[in-house]
Amino acid sequence: MKTVIWIVILFAAAVGLALVSGIYTGNVYVVVGQTMLRVNLHAFILGLIIAVVALYFLVGLLAGVLNVPGRLRRFGVERKGRQAAAALNTAGLSYFEGRFEKAETEAAKVLSNKEAGDNRALALMLGAHAADQMDNLALRDRYLQDIELLPKKQQLSRYLLLAESALGRRDYPTVEQNLAAAAQINPNLTRLVRLQLRHAFDKGNALEVLDKAEKLAKAGAVSEFEAGEYQLWAYRRLLAQVSDAAGLKACLKRIPDNLKAGELCVEIAGKYERLGLYGQAVKWVDRYYPQTGDTALLEPFVESVRYLSDREQQKAIDTAEGWLKTTPDNAQLLMYLGQLAYGEQLWGKAQGYLEASIAIEPTLSAHLALARVFDETAQPQKAEAQRKLALEAVDEEEAPQPETQTA
Repeated sequence: MKTVIWIVILFAAAVGLALVSGIYTGNVYVVVGQTMLRVNLHAFILGLIIAVVALYFLVGLLAGVLNVPGRLRRFGVERKGRQAAAALNTAGLSYFEGRFEKAETEAAKVLSNKEAGDNRALALMLGAHAADQMDNLALRDRYLQDIELLPKKQQLSRYLLLAESALGRRDYPTVEQNLAAAAQINPNLTRLVRLQLRHAFDKGNALEVLDKAEKLAKAGAVSEFEAGEYQLWAYRRLLAQVSDAAGLKACLKRIPDNLKAGELCVEIAGKYERLGLYGQAVKWVDRYYPQTGDTALLEPFVESVRYLSDREQQKAIDTAEGWLKTTPDNAQLLMYLGQLAYGEQLWGKAQGYLEASIAIEPTLSAHLALARVFDETAQPQKAEAQRKLALEAVDEEEAPQPETQTA
């Protein structure tokens, strides 16, 4: 559009000059000293235009000649800038390909280039990380010293690298210092949260592990399986740290229902029993054993029943006998029922349950329990026979298995 406007303006000026020259046909007199020259007006105007155009091109030519050194300098600067960008690109590719020595060499080329400009910051970080991967700590620290001179917002990579390196050495004060500094710059960075999770895991900080694992899961930075494993570890840690009834109650509020009924069910029952909360342990097993059928729940159940009143013990036996109706061939349940009956001095019932358990699956515990029943009922020979069977069972377990040879 501008070109069209200029063409119109020039065309109008040409038309105007042509009209004026046709109306006014005077002369131009030029006086130089004692000499006077008369020039036709039309010729003078034409000559003036030619002189202006020639002067314009002459000035442009002289300016071009004088600017040659500057252009050469600019060309050199641009060439070095392109070399720095190419070296930085090579350094990045080499780093992610695992060629750390090549990456560090190319990063050093960028830093030695005076025209690297903003590429220097990235080159410093690539060099530092490549040196760290090569375990060249002296070289890495030199890069980190240069990074330290950058603006604070560009220090994040340095803090993360130092924190990760300190984690490998278990230098936790240094880890905490650098993680705190990185969190001030970008607290939601995924890599930072991962390092915080590692640190919390190493330190055994269950609440921190739960928080960071949940944060990473929400961001999609870890799989559901990985997040679940971290959470399971954290809940187990919290459960192990419980020392009283109030602490256990608070801990159970944190644990999801699916874990209570699943992986942590036996551990919670055992915790109730170890804390002396025998009635609650029995209630817990009574609630979850019919759902899970996990025979590992029976041991804390039996151990807890012993400390209950006679009436509660009888009620527990009735409950266990109800479970037996659904799984009559459960050897462990039969054995524990025999132990419960033994505690209540129901010798006949105890003998029946224990013999039924041994018939299905002979175990050391069942033989010894039956031997005690025979002791109480004044049958020493049968008691001795059961102890011999128990010893044979132990010998069989401890005997080395023959090696199988393959042709």
